[in-house]
Amino acid sequence: MLQLSVIICTHNPRLEYLNRVFEALRKQTLALQQWELLLVDNGSKQQLTEVFDLSWHPSSRIVREDKLGLTPARIRGIEEAKAELLIFVDDDNLLKSNYLEVIAKQFQENKLIGILGAGKIIPEFEVQPSAEVMVHTNMLALRNESRAYYSNELKFSSAIPYGAGTAIRRNLALKYVEACRNHPMAAALGRTGNALLSGEDVDMALQVCQSGYLSAVLPELELIHIIPQSRLETDYLLRIAAGHAYSHYLLGKMWGYNKDYKQNAILKRLRYLSKLKRMQGLAKKIYIAEYKAVEDARLAWSKAVN
Repeated sequence: MLQLSVIICTHNPRLEYLNRVFEALRKQTLALQQWELLLVDNGSKQQLTEVFDLSWHPSSRIVREDKLGLTPARIRGIEEAKAELLIFVDDDNLLKSNYLEVIAKQFQENKLIGILGAGKIIPEFEVQPSAEVMVHTNMLALRNESRAYYSNELKFSSAIPYGAGTAIRRNLALKYVEACRNHPMAAALGRTGNALLSGEDVDMALQVCQSGYLSAVLPELELIHIIPQSRLETDYLLRIAAGHAYSHYLLGKMWGYNKDYKQNAILKRLRYLSKLKRMQGLAKKIYIAEYKAVEDARLAWSKAVN
């Protein structure tokens, strides 16, 4: 019986990385007959049907989604999936061998769980980060939880999955798809091209909580996140910091947990400059990028609601 649909959304993937993703999937303790593999080719320059042979899996498909962006690719995967449980695996994620088995067991034993994510997302760096960069690698969706987290509160918390390896009930994923179609701002939260927004995972989890289910993160769910050298470069870190700040401001407004109280503009500017003066190096550049992104998000929200 088909229990799970594993969905991999990818755009111009590094072949050696994605082949390692497949190799980790081939080692899963859950029998192949109990899960399907769905590769969503999100407008890659070379059609992935010409690159990858998935015949090792009896229930595998490659589908093409030409509308660029993580959200359109995920929506295509959700609509194509056949199982009642969906798992989103990034094209640089190596799942621990029992990952799918643990997912299936958790959803079966706890009917209140609607969305579930990895408590341990461990980095494999292509090159070792400098000490200055290392303190900011938490922005790269890494975590190492020692305990489980559960919540149905409509706000960001430790119980919100980071995206990599996230599993969700299909009926709830379809509700998320409907919400994206009805609310353009929600659909725009995912990454597209050079815009490294990151709010779609949180929005999906909060949609699940709004439906009366739990969002959960478990330490026994573990994967390796391969991180190329390019993601340790200053330009990328500044873009991802800005993307986080922008999307999480909008999420806070959309879900009501960011009240954004009105501040005296002069005092606000003085506080910003005072803090900036005490900073240096990469930390200073990140702070500037985040501050500007929040201001841009505030303007975007104001235009959307007025």
